[in-house]
Amino acid sequence: MRLEIIGWVKSGAPLHEGVRLFALLAGDDHPFLKLIQADSEANYPILIHELCRRFGLKPEQITKRKKFRDNWPFLNEPNCPPELKVLAADKISAYHRYTQAHALLFDCLTPEEQLATVKVLVRSYLENRAIIAEFVHYKEHGHVLGKHPVFRQLRELESLRALNPVELVQLKGKLEHNIWRIEKELSSGTKPHLEAERTERLRWKRMQLDEVTKLLMKYQ
Repeated sequence: MRLEIIGWVKSGAPLHEGVRLFALLAGDDHPFLKLIQADSEANYPILIHELCRRFGLKPEQITKRKKFRDNWPFLNEPNCPPELKVLAADKISAYHRYTQAHALLFDCLTPEEQLATVKVLVRSYLENRAIIAEFVHYKEHGHVLGKHPVFRQLRELESLRALNPVELVQLKGKLEHNIWRIEKELSSGTKPHLEAERTERLRWKRMQLDEVTKLLMKYQ
């Protein structure tokens, strides 16, 4: 079976054949088969990783893949829009969340755990695709697509420069309280299905706090 998996990946990892192989390994009643039938695009990468994992393989050991920045050389150019550099870091984070959730998916003991984990997987996958769409558009057209939320967020950070010192201090206190509350929610472990959303809110609040802190330092 190991050689069959290697052959499957080398042949381009067709979806229908991967589903057949997974059913042979895990059984026709495995819940993942229902997930991939419901949304094959979102769950197809999970199928590849899981089949490889079960035989101690890594997809990159079988198929040669370019390095991240080789695929997107404009990230190394001095005139690269700052939004794309932010998205490059976000893409790496999304990939790590995806792989961590993937490792947990097939160890879930209850339907609730499966649902929470799948939500993280799908959210991370969709985030990755949204970033790729921005990269592809810039690579092909030489200007940003601008649909990703990061463009709006950076404009909001820019607008903070119009605030006076008193307003900045007030906002700093509010952001610190929001960050404390979100961190408390994450550390409590309650409502795991909200973890991805909470993590994203925490990241955005920290970005705002960093910008406010920098602006306040100019008044010292």
